[in-house]
Amino acid sequence: MTTPACRYCTATLAELDSLMVHIRDLEHSRVFLLRDQTHRGRCIVLLKQHARELFELAPEVLSGFMQEVAQVAAAITELGDCDKVNYAIYGDLNEHIHMHLVPKTRSGPHWGQAFVLTQDAPLALPAAQFQATLQKLQQLLQSV
Repeated sequence: MTTPACRYCTATLAELDSLMVHIRDLEHSRVFLLRDQTHRGRCIVLLKQHARELFELAPEVLSGFMQEVAQVAAAITELGDCDKVNYAIYGDLNEHIHMHLVPKTRSGPHWGQAFVLTQDAPLALPAAQFQATLQKLQQLLQSV
């Protein structure tokens, strides 16, 4: 189900590309790598169907979505340099279920506090490094 006013239901991959790059589709979700790599490997797991709240989901969809979130988190930790993955669902501005997966390190930004959703100065990796991160996540999620 799509909602005309929902950005995530109507946007093409090209329209989302300035913010995030598509990694792959899973059964219940689409996985994206954020262009802002202040936290290396930061991803969004976006529910394929339109829903605003977790309680709106059928139990099997909720379970499947959360399993996919866990699989993406496991892939992120395999990138290395991750002491803890933080998980966040907001939805005030984009009312479509999507979860931010934010790998954090003890010596990195925002340890011990909530991560900053939108950085004043987002960290854009050099193209080759961003591409290597994207390819590694695609490889790690191939068997999911």
